[in-house]
Amino acid sequence: MTRYIRWTLLLVLLPVMVHAQSTSISLDEAVELFKQNSLQQELARYDQMRRQGEAIRYKTYPNPQVSVNREQLNAGTVDYQETTYMLSQPIELLGQPFLRNKSASKSQKAAELQFEYDRLQLIRQVKSLYAEYWQLSEKLDVYSRALEVIRKARSAAKARQAEGSFSGLQVQRFNVELSRYRKQRDQVQLNLRQTGNRLATYLFSGQELDTQIQVSDSLTVEPINFQEQTLIQYALANRADLTALEQMVNASELQYKVEKRDRLPDLNVNFGYKNQSDGAEGFVIGGSIKLPIFNQNRGNVTITRAQTRSRQTELTLKQQAVRNQVSTAYERVELAMEQWTSMQEDSMDGSMLEAARAAYQQGRYSLVELLDATQAYVDGQTMTYETIADYNQALFELDVQSAGRISESQNN
Repeated sequence: MTRYIRWTLLLVLLPVMVHAQSTSISLDEAVELFKQNSLQQELARYDQMRRQGEAIRYKTYPNPQVSVNREQLNAGTVDYQETTYMLSQPIELLGQPFLRNKSASKSQKAAELQFEYDRLQLIRQVKSLYAEYWQLSEKLDVYSRALEVIRKARSAAKARQAEGSFSGLQVQRFNVELSRYRKQRDQVQLNLRQTGNRLATYLFSGQELDTQIQVSDSLTVEPINFQEQTLIQYALANRADLTALEQMVNASELQYKVEKRDRLPDLNVNFGYKNQSDGAEGFVIGGSIKLPIFNQNRGNVTITRAQTRSRQTELTLKQQAVRNQVSTAYERVELAMEQWTSMQEDSMDGSMLEAARAAYQQGRYSLVELLDATQAYVDGQTMTYETIADYNQALFELDVQSAGRISESQNN
């Protein structure tokens, strides 16, 4: 019976154990997983398809109208029948179909470019989450190491208390520090789990969301070799969202031309074949035209003129925003770099912490000195990892705002 229960529990828990397995992922692998599995990217693609559908709907298609009319008259002495087959097609005389199709093509291109920029933004979020997950993993190791030092020092203090050379108050101080570091470590562990779950939603779907992620890349601080104005000019020339807005401005200008030409009437051409019961038959050609006496399309002309000028103004504002975005992202990178450089002058590693613990056990360090050394180690290391993560996150943002110029140079 006991063996049966064990096998039952194993069969129940095995799927959970399999799904909870950890996977080591590099930063490049995370980006590739995002491109393959991301539902956020799928939503952005659906938005692109919707925009392209709206553009396609604006096109002009030669859809002729087919009609068949049959007349049968038998009120007199002789029956009379007449059948007419007619094909009708409206013709816009001033080239509106060409303008509509050209405008729709530019709108479709704008949708593609906007999707490209939206996907770059999503990839930046993936990279930022990866950097945050990395620094939280490193911080967890820092707190675990500090906990181990305090735990060993408390054991030594308890041994001294038993010998009568250490007071209970000092042991209690170690208990308080141990609880404090454990609480901080648990909070970091909780943040790590939450960040890992957020990152998993970008990389996996379905049951794979239970995969525990382990980062395999170690982030570093590498200075960039670009001037701010160089990146601004590159962004103005290559930003996908800016180019998309330029395409929309051109599409609006073409739509404005279409509505201006639609003030004049279109010619409706009719071509058909008629067959009469008296033996007469032949082709029928006709045409009709609407006279714009009262409605001269003033409403649509006004709407498209306002839309065109609005998008032109929006483009000007967008160009100013691009300059500000690149400038702000560049300054954030520079500040993080300065902070990192200043932190390298006096840093404390794990060996110094172990040395402080050994000195305390040998009586060369007091309790306060050991606790201060431990706190200095924790603060210094966590700040170091936070600064590395901040720098890389700022670099990812600058890369997006500068149209991928940073990553392009790194790949080359």
